Amino acid sequence: MEILVCLEGSASTARAVDVAIDLARSLPAGLVGLAVVDQADLAGAVPRVDGSRVRYGARAVPRGDARLRTRAWLADFVARGRAAGVAVRARSVAGRPDETIPSEVPRHDLTVLGRDVRFRIDTSEPDRYTRDRILRRAGRPMIVVPEPITPAGTAVLLAYDGSAAATRALHSLADCRLARGREVHVATVHADGARALEVALHGCALLGQLGVRAVPENVVSSESTAAALLTRCARINAGLIALGGYIPSPLARLVWGSVTHEVIERATVPVFLHY
Repeated sequence: MEILVCLEGSASTARAVDVAIDLARSLPAGLVGLAVVDQADLAGAVPRVDGSRVRYGARAVPRGDARLRTRAWLADFVARGRAAGVAVRARSVAGRPDETIPSEVPRHDLTVLGRDVRFRIDTSEPDRYTRDRILRRAGRPMIVVPEPITPAGTAVLLAYDGSAAATRALHSLADCRLARGREVHVATVHADGARALEVALHGCALLGQLGVRAVPENVVSSESTAAALLTRCARINAGLIALGGYIPSPLARLVWGSVTHEVIERATVPVFLHY
């Protein structure tokens, strides 16, 4: 098993590396670090076109400086992996992160990404636009890691509503062996508690067929679905929350802007996704 780790110089990515190393030791798995040098960060680079927008770097970075920074990220990643006793390798490529990373994701079993990544060298602000494009294009299981992480237990909260997206995440969680040795809670949010329990039990039955024992959580709340899930996550002291994403469509922004996006932005533990 191999875990791809997206590298850049932010504290968010440093925390993602911590999570990836812990996973590599427990699964076990090998680690592959990938640093993408955005062409727009290199001196002399041409403007980038994103949809209808032309984007220029606020400050071009000399090619030599960008490569030195990238080499430092790769060296630190390899050193940390070796110190932890896991198989590790790393490389860098030039390109656009929102194109290069999704093309690399299918070659690995799992990808780990910092929530507040800064792919652009010329800014200290999180690059949420690029991050969201990567998540929607990945098509494979990913873990998004917040910074900081609230200390929690080893339990997993799986959000399940019976949809194809939720079922995909359920199967992916089992396939990645992330449920192994953990207490798994299948949570369904619904105004009708009996209906919520029925759906959650169905999710538990599906996991049981995959060799994973789980307990149901029927959640009735006046909060938004995302807030209710995060509240239940904290109540059971879960260290990972898992949920399905949705295939991009003309309504993708409406869907993305609801449960999935709110959980990603507000979670204080890693979030497992599968689009």
